[in-house]
Amino acid sequence: MEPSEGIHGCGGGGKKPKAPRAPPVAALSEDLLRQILLRVPDMASLANAALAEKRWYAVASDPAVFRRFDSLRRPPLLGFILTDRYAGTRAEDADVFLEDLPDVDSDDDDDEDEWRLRGCAGGRLLLSRGCDGLILAVYDPIARTAVFVDPFAVFRQSTHIVHYALVVDEADGSFLVIGVTDFMAAVFSSRTGQWVKFEGDDFIKTSGNLDDEWDWNGEDEDDIYEFPGGGIVSRRSYEEQEIMDMIFQLRSDGMAAGRFAYWRSDTKKCKHYEAVERILLLDTTTMQWSVIAAPFPPGESYCVADKPEHGGLCLFSSKEQCLQLWVRNSIGKWILKKEFSLLNEQMKKLRRDEWMKRVRILAARATYIYMEYWSIRKSHSYLLVFHLTTRKLMMFHNNADEPYRGPAFSFFMRLPPLLGPHDDWNAHI
Repeated sequence: MEPSEGIHGCGGGGKKPKAPRAPPVAALSEDLLRQILLRVPDMASLANAALAEKRWYAVASDPAVFRRFDSLRRPPLLGFILTDRYAGTRAEDADVFLEDLPDVDSDDDDDEDEWRLRGCAGGRLLLSRGCDGLILAVYDPIARTAVFVDPFAVFRQSTHIVHYALVVDEADGSFLVIGVTDFMAAVFSSRTGQWVKFEGDDFIKTSGNLDDEWDWNGEDEDDIYEFPGGGIVSRRSYEEQEIMDMIFQLRSDGMAAGRFAYWRSDTKKCKHYEAVERILLLDTTTMQWSVIAAPFPPGESYCVADKPEHGGLCLFSSKEQCLQLWVRNSIGKWILKKEFSLLNEQMKKLRRDEWMKRVRILAARATYIYMEYWSIRKSHSYLLVFHLTTRKLMMFHNNADEPYRGPAFSFFMRLPPLLGPHDDWNAHI
């Protein structure tokens, strides 16, 4: 059927075709709606959109959407905790000195009742009580509430040598307390209220081969490790022994990085052999343990990061006031992806006038890197916040009278639950 003259001509009486109607909002797929909500400018806009209808709320309050939304926005940084000192101006109402921590029954002497900071993540602090660490507390210093955890059931007589890490799920506020000691680990989940132990191959899998049973015939040179003082061993056995030694000799508690918890070996440089910095890693989504070798020499400051845009696991290290981003290629080898210079005019002046030369990387979150700039000659330091995209560097002066060179943490506010207009809509994310 041919079109009527009236459609294209001047005098026809035919009706003009109607333009295609835009699909109603109700016809949008959940994937498209999810992409729309990810583009709202702030959390307040997301909350308003969630009130439009029940379906919108369901998509907005999906934990996966919330985590992605959080990763695209500027993290709500409140300040920095340098061991037992707080440096910042936006958390005056937070109990960062642990003065309001609820009391617990204890038979320890007064000297053993002090709380020790072991970790920080998601607006919570992980604390242990006394030198033996027989009581753990996950403490919210803003709400002044605590959840107490008993580690004795899994660690028994080794509670004083456990190295802990805290991982908080930003979507629902649940948390994991992870402890590592000798050749075993255990994870406490706030969702179940139970510890789960990891031992043997469930913790770190080894080949179990002994060198006196090793078939050396036809071995490639890359498969053999020769000690500087003489003697050879299979490289696999050597590396496995180094991994076990690294776990046995852990010196510090672990850190959280997105879905990962990690512990640094803090290997010292040695002129007698090629030292390697190793990282013990737990992927909390799969509960798989691994040990990775850092691509840079021991002694450099670094942190682990969880960056979906770079394939997930990546590393940020510092070298001579430069920030380096390391990612894995298709075969799992570390490559230097980007390098960022931190030496703007202000940093150069501080380096020259105050001998500020050392950059300590504290954490990486979203598109921000949190660091400390300090000198071995000065007690004070500068806290740095660097934006990876704009390369803008913000600086805060920490005018401490004494140097605080122990564990340091960037402290973030946890976002409140997203509430719907009806009680049955509410989901604590």
